Amino acid sequence: MKKVFSKLEKHHLIFAAILFLTFLLRFPSLFEPFWYGDEGIFAAVARNLNQGGVLYQTAWDNKPPMIYLTYQAIFKLFGVSMFWLHLVAAIVVLATAAIVYEIAQEVIGEKRALVATAVFGILTSLRLIEGNLALTEIFMILPISLAMMIAVKRKFDYKSLVVAGALFAIASLYKQVGALEAAALGLFLFFQSRNFLEFIKKGVVLSFGFFIPYAVTVGYFYPKHLVGDYIFAAYTYYRIYLNESPQYAAIINIAKYLPVIAAVLYGLYKKIRFKKVELWHLFLLWMAFSFLGSYFSGRTYGHYLVQATPATALLAASFSKTRLKINRARIIFALSFFLPLMFLTRLIFADFITGGPINQMRYWNNFIGFAAGRESAGSYNDRFDRNVNTIMAVSDFLAAKKAYGESVYIWGDIPWLYAIANSHNPSRYVTSFHVFGVPNGKEEVTTALNNKPPLYIIKPQSSIGYFEGLEKLISSEYTFVAKINGAEIYARESGK
Repeated sequence: MKKVFSKLEKHHLIFAAILFLTFLLRFPSLFEPFWYGDEGIFAAVARNLNQGGVLYQTAWDNKPPMIYLTYQAIFKLFGVSMFWLHLVAAIVVLATAAIVYEIAQEVIGEKRALVATAVFGILTSLRLIEGNLALTEIFMILPISLAMMIAVKRKFDYKSLVVAGALFAIASLYKQVGALEAAALGLFLFFQSRNFLEFIKKGVVLSFGFFIPYAVTVGYFYPKHLVGDYIFAAYTYYRIYLNESPQYAAIINIAKYLPVIAAVLYGLYKKIRFKKVELWHLFLLWMAFSFLGSYFSGRTYGHYLVQATPATALLAASFSKTRLKINRARIIFALSFFLPLMFLTRLIFADFITGGPINQMRYWNNFIGFAAGRESAGSYNDRFDRNVNTIMAVSDFLAAKKAYGESVYIWGDIPWLYAIANSHNPSRYVTSFHVFGVPNGKEEVTTALNNKPPLYIIKPQSSIGYFEGLEKLISSEYTFVAKINGAEIYARESGK
C-alpha cells in the first residue's frame, strides 16, 4: 500500500514540477511592456467595448469575436495591465497542459502523459514560436484540447460529441482555422464507427454542437444589422492573408495538404486491412490538421505554430508506446506525413527556427538585466520594440493634459495607446493599415473625423502612407503642439 501511494505521490510531484517549469518559462512575459501590435489591436478594441462600443460597428479588426471578448473581460476585471493579461494566458496554457495530460493518460499511459505535458509546456512557453504572447492561438488550443479530451474519455458518445462540436466552434471564433481540428475528429469518427449509419449519426451530432455557438453569434449581430460586417471582418477579409504568401505559394498550397491526405489514407488502409484503427491515430489526424492551420495563409508568424503544439506533444509521447514494425505501408506513410511537415516548417518559419534559440537567450538576458537593475526601463522597452517608449511618453503627455478618456485619433500603428489612455476613438479603425486595407476605409475615417473631431490627433513614425483627408483636417482645425519620440501631436483649436 505504501509502495503504491509512494509511486502515486511521486507521479503527481513530477506533474506539478512540469507545470511549475512551464509557468517559470512564462514568468518573464508577465513583465513585458505594451509592445506587440496584435495584442495592442485586441486591447484597443476591447477597451472600446468596455466603453459601451459595439464590435465591428465602433471598433473593428479582422478576427472573429472571441479574442476581443476575452480581452474585454480581463480588462473589466483587472484594468489594462500586461501583467494580468499574460497571467491569464499562462493560466490558459497550464489548463491546456493538464488537459493534454488527461488525454495522454487515457490513450498512452501515465508515464508518457508526463512526457506529453512537458513537451507541450516547453513548446508553448518559448519565444521561439512567440508562445509568450496572449494571441488567438494560445486561447484557442484550450477549447480544442478540451473537446478532444471529452470525446476520448466518453468514448465518442453523443453527449461528448455535441459538447466537442461546440468547443471546436468556440476555438474557431478565436481564429478561423480552429475549425480544422473538428474535421480531424470527424474523420476519426469515420474510422472508429462500426458502420456508415453510426458515423452519419455521430457526424450530425458533432455538426449540431458546432452550429450552436455560431447561431448565438449570428443571433447577437443580426438585430444590430452587423451580420455582414461580422462576416467581412472575420472571414472575407482573411483572403488578403492568402494573397500575401511567399514566392513559393504554389508549393506551399500543395504540400500543406499532404500530411492530411497521408493520415487519411493510412487510416483507410488500417480500417480495410486490419478492421481497426488505434485511438492514437486521432493524434495523427489532429497533428495534420493543426499544422494545416499553421500553414494555411503561408504567412511567416511564429505564433501560428502554437496551434500544432498539443497534437505534436501527444504524438511525440506516443512514439515510445507504439512498437513500429518497418514495412512498406509505414515507410510510405512516414515519408508522406513527416517530410512535408519538416519541409514547410523550415520554409515558412525559417527566421524563427534559425534565430529562435538566440532570441530566447536575449529575451531572458533582457529580463534578468532589467530585474537586477542593470538595465533601464527605456533600454528594456527598446529591446522589444522602439514604439514602446513612444507609447509611454505620449501616454504621459495625455495624462499631463488631463486627456485620459478623451477622444483621440492615432494615424499609425500604436493601438496600445488607446487602451492605456482609455481614449475614445472617433473611427472604428484603431490602426492605419486597416484604413488602407478596407474598401472605402479612408473615406469612412474622413467622414467620422469631420463629424466628431477628436481632441488630439497623433501621428507616430509608424503610420502607413499619406492620408489626404486627415492632412486637410489637421491644417484647417488643428495646431501642432508637441513632437515626442518622433510622434507629432496636434490639438484641436478652441472654438472649432
